[in-house]
Amino acid sequence: MKSDWKVLLTHSNLLQNDSKQQRKMQPYPPLATLQAASILKAEGYNVSMCDPTFHAGLEGFYEALNSIEPDLLIVYEDCFNFITKMCLGHMRKTALAMCRAARRSGAAAIVASSDTTNHPDRYLHDGADYVIVGEADKTAAEVCNALYKNIDPLEADVPGIAGVLPGGVIKINSARPLTQDLGSLPMPAWDMVEIEPYRQAWKERHGYFSLNMTASRGCPYSCNWCAKPIWGNHFARRPAGHVAAELAWVMEHLSPDHIWFADDVFGYSEGWVADFKTALQIEKAHVPYTIQSRADLLTPEAISNLRESGCIEVWLGAESGSQRVLDAMNKSVSPESLKKTVSDLKAAGIRPCLFIQFGYPGEALEDIFDTVDLVRETFPHKIGISVTYPLPGTPLYLSVRKTMGHQANWQDSDDLAMLFSGSYTTPFYKKLHSVLHAELDLMHRTANSNNNGSIEEKLWKEVMDGWMALGRMEASHRRKSAGRLKEV
Repeated sequence: MKSDWKVLLTHSNLLQNDSKQQRKMQPYPPLATLQAASILKAEGYNVSMCDPTFHAGLEGFYEALNSIEPDLLIVYEDCFNFITKMCLGHMRKTALAMCRAARRSGAAAIVASSDTTNHPDRYLHDGADYVIVGEADKTAAEVCNALYKNIDPLEADVPGIAGVLPGGVIKINSARPLTQDLGSLPMPAWDMVEIEPYRQAWKERHGYFSLNMTASRGCPYSCNWCAKPIWGNHFARRPAGHVAAELAWVMEHLSPDHIWFADDVFGYSEGWVADFKTALQIEKAHVPYTIQSRADLLTPEAISNLRESGCIEVWLGAESGSQRVLDAMNKSVSPESLKKTVSDLKAAGIRPCLFIQFGYPGEALEDIFDTVDLVRETFPHKIGISVTYPLPGTPLYLSVRKTMGHQANWQDSDDLAMLFSGSYTTPFYKKLHSVLHAELDLMHRTANSNNNGSIEEKLWKEVMDGWMALGRMEASHRRKSAGRLKEV
């Protein structure tokens, strides 16, 4: 019976391995892992989950492995979490350690992630029996069905699976068609996650409790630095009523104070956002929520419907204040449209937040200060700053790979290393990251007259010292560059 066949689900995103995420302390349950759990339970398997998010190392995982004695381990990464999409080194190392432990215990081991889609060989040669390439929900279920019957899923041509043939040759089966009808998928298995550690972490650090949901998968746009190993440019959306019903369940049973919608582009159309507002009214479900979107999608009508349905914060992919850089990125937006959208959001009482990216190939100092000026002029609620990170499968990666060194992935989300030969060095961009954050913090503090003057004075000095240090670093860079040109 399938109910006698035990499947253990886990993931490799431990807070203790990522210093930045420890400082932020905004942990979310592994949503995609919970989705996989609900699908496998619907198939009739005996499904357990080990969530190591708050574990101090892998001892908790080893204990779960020994007590459950699964027939199959699936390290199923949360593909809705941007940390997982970054293919970080610490997560790969942890996933492989989990696989090796499972195989020692007699269980088969599978990994499903963006990283396995990009680099199946690195997992298959170092611990995993199989890896899933692409969208993993249905593939995981079909792999379980094959293994339960003692059939090799690789030989059975299960789509979306990769493994090693006799002789060490890696075989990747045909790609699995992407799920079109997201409304046919069961709700994530929220009952399988221990929610209280998440609630406590948020309450202690931020004073409220946030949970994550998704209303769609993928992004139809073609920014040439954006890695899309799972869904490519495919975009699929859940019915608005389906999302509202899950939100009502989550509110009743888990009592969050806030929802983070992890979609790349929430809603995507005015019509869907209007339907979502209506569906929430029918469900009598209302909770503050945050989304990610684009400036060119947020029409006045969409913003109005977002506000009325509970949206309090929107993160926009500004990336750069330089039109030249935006065009090079194939971003298809302008700084002017972004400024208008920020203004419209503020007028509606919604907090605008900006994602900023420095270090794109060809970016000059004037482009950097166009971006700094964009932040100063729009005065967003928050910013998230990164440096350009080339991941396989992107046009960016193809354009810079010949100048990349031995390090191909960041080790954690605070790495911010320049992995290719860019305009400036890693220390320059890290300093720029800290100074611009500090300046925005100072702007917010000075806008609030109730803040402590001594704190503002200290922060003002930090900002001024930071810009002076950046000036010295830039001057040193120019001198070195001139010296290299002279040698040539």
